[in-house]
Amino acid sequence: MALFKLKAATCILIEDDYNKNVLPLISELVDNSGNQEAVKILCYDQPACVWQNVFTGNSLQCFKDSELNEWLKPSTVKCIYIIDSVNQMILDVGWNNCIKYIRSVFTNSLVVKLILILHRDCLINSKIQIQLNHLANAVVSYDEKKHNIVRVQSKKGSKFFKSEECLSLDTLTSTLKLTPVVKEVLRVDELEKVLPNELSTFKIEIDQIQQLEKNKLKLPYMSKINEGQGKVYYEPDAVDDWDDEDPDDDLDI
Repeated sequence: MALFKLKAATCILIEDDYNKNVLPLISELVDNSGNQEAVKILCYDQPACVWQNVFTGNSLQCFKDSELNEWLKPSTVKCIYIIDSVNQMILDVGWNNCIKYIRSVFTNSLVVKLILILHRDCLINSKIQIQLNHLANAVVSYDEKKHNIVRVQSKKGSKFFKSEECLSLDTLTSTLKLTPVVKEVLRVDELEKVLPNELSTFKIEIDQIQQLEKNKLKLPYMSKINEGQGKVYYEPDAVDDWDDEDPDDDLDI
């Protein structure tokens, strides 16, 4: 389901780190079975030879950073645009120009898909990631620790889809699979008991030594109470107010 939604998205943002390999995912997102759409890649990170091994069945065009204007030229056929490092593009042309170029490509009717790769560990400003998330209608975020776990979120109109998927390679069909991650839910009887000390900022319970010392303590009135001789004496104070109509009149308010 998640892979189907990703393939249907027209603008996909892939958030990765330095140690993630996004090539298998990109290969799966682009129909590589035939020459259905041309692929135009703006290469900042990967050389053209790497992308030629990924897209063997498509009409591939790779552009260096110095060929940005050629990459931006409107396509005359249905085409897929890819930027392999938005971070480098921002350093090259600035953020304002970067977002302007991305929007100009995205609004071209012949561009069937736009794929943006953002390296989170190289971000110079968190606002860039936020704005790109608003622009894209599908976002794939690689887990920082587990290389095969991704978080997928897609939007279509008012509908919003979000899931956590596990990447795996089907050896029989040589295709990438996304399997939903099933989180373990503990039953009520399996839940850990919460100790009172964990719910308070101060110490509630006492240890064994403190309990022994408490048991040794003999309060002076306890012996009389145990003998049945305990009494309570009350001596009214001279300034006591016995008037219930105005109990606060002694406060001189």
